[in-house]
Amino acid sequence: MGEKQTTTIGQRSSLLARPSAWVSVTPLPVARRGVVSTAGIAVQGLVRFCYSLLIGRTMPAGFLSATNSAISTSMLSTLLWPTSLASAAGKFLARESGSPQRAAALTRYLGRLCVLTSVALAAVAVVVTAVWLAPGHPSTAVFVGLLTLGWSGYTFVRSAHYATNRVARATFWDLLSFLVSVLGLVLVLAFDATDLLLLPITVGYLGYAVLGWPRGTKGALDEALKREMRRYVSWGVVGSLTTGGFLQLTMVMAHQTGDTTGADAYAAALTLATPASMIGSVLSLLLLPTLSEAVGRGDLDSVRRQTDLASRGLIALVGGVFGVVIVGSRVVVAVIWPNLTSTVPILEVLLLATFLMTAAAACTESINSFSVHGARTMGVIRSIGFVTGLAVVGALVSGMSVLGIAIGYLAGMVLTGLIPIAVVWRRDGQRWGPSALRVLVGAALAAGLVVLRDRWGPVGWHDLLLVAVFALAWLAMLGRDTRVLLRR
Repeated sequence: MGEKQTTTIGQRSSLLARPSAWVSVTPLPVARRGVVSTAGIAVQGLVRFCYSLLIGRTMPAGFLSATNSAISTSMLSTLLWPTSLASAAGKFLARESGSPQRAAALTRYLGRLCVLTSVALAAVAVVVTAVWLAPGHPSTAVFVGLLTLGWSGYTFVRSAHYATNRVARATFWDLLSFLVSVLGLVLVLAFDATDLLLLPITVGYLGYAVLGWPRGTKGALDEALKREMRRYVSWGVVGSLTTGGFLQLTMVMAHQTGDTTGADAYAAALTLATPASMIGSVLSLLLLPTLSEAVGRGDLDSVRRQTDLASRGLIALVGGVFGVVIVGSRVVVAVIWPNLTSTVPILEVLLLATFLMTAAAACTESINSFSVHGARTMGVIRSIGFVTGLAVVGALVSGMSVLGIAIGYLAGMVLTGLIPIAVVWRRDGQRWGPSALRVLVGAALAAGLVVLRDRWGPVGWHDLLLVAVFALAWLAMLGRDTRVLLRR
């Protein structure tokens, strides 16, 4: 018997159709795919930003850091397995896309693992929240567990959508999830139901997961493939915990310092730094399936070219974005968090750390797209960065409070970001010397402008002038790489 015949639908038809391996979706053109993907990730990045903004501007001191700490606990729990399962879905579903039968069996296999691990981790998150974090409302621990389930399912479903060309559907439901989360929070605040602060975001992510869960079917998967996936996921867990997990852990540690104002400032800085990193998330979602597909057909030259293009364009683009925000950080904080001026130095450190991690996104996915050895390489690199960062946090937190935590995170990201770039640079023989020199000059310029800004006086018009100086200089130095990225 031959394989079951598949049907093909367009992106618009896929918006409400339940995903299935037996229903293929016509891919979007590359340019439109990038735009739609960016919109979806930007919308999701705004969820936590709007959450923090609404709570920070309307609730008493302490609520901002407490809420962010609870959300970070959920996300940290998810990183223990489900997030890496989602990455595996993006890699292996794309690689096996030529056989709907194998893709359907993979979908069911990975989906069942996601459910089982998510339930177990949600139970652990409830206990940890109730015993260690000691929230003011008993319901908070329950919501942390439910949010763990929702976030786990959300990451798996979204990766499966991207791996099977359902980009428009993923973005459409990202928007719906955003509306449910933010508008729900507005209602909660309006009724002063402080014990339900986590309810809207929980419903948003759970709804996305349940309504978008892809259909799979029973099928035989050879043991070699299962073993490869288990190794990939295991090393992915190590990598996720030591990067995204490290960032979420810093928020929990900041809340546990007992410095209420400092913890709120850290939460505010984290909220502002996170959306800028969404550019790297967009690239990862787009690039890993594409590179994995190229590896699957043995086209390593294509992997090298795509990595080169993505790295040059990404660094040029995010370098400009992060540099502008760093130089203009006083203006950003004055507008969004006028009562938390101590956020500025923390924000600058977190932005620099996030830039280093984001700039390495293309190289990271290039390494991951190869065999299990790629995932192992990234796991080792990120573990080195994690241990280094924790050591710096331990040395600085007693004297510098939350700023010491931020500096420790930066120390870890220096290694986590730069080592993958060096590995791919050497492995592929990339010609990145001139671009690297221009980036160093731009970084030195940003540092000099920050020093000049602080000596100039209080926040004012000159902050905007210095932002313009940096933006024009960066565009002059790396505008060509940005134009190449946009054209291709």
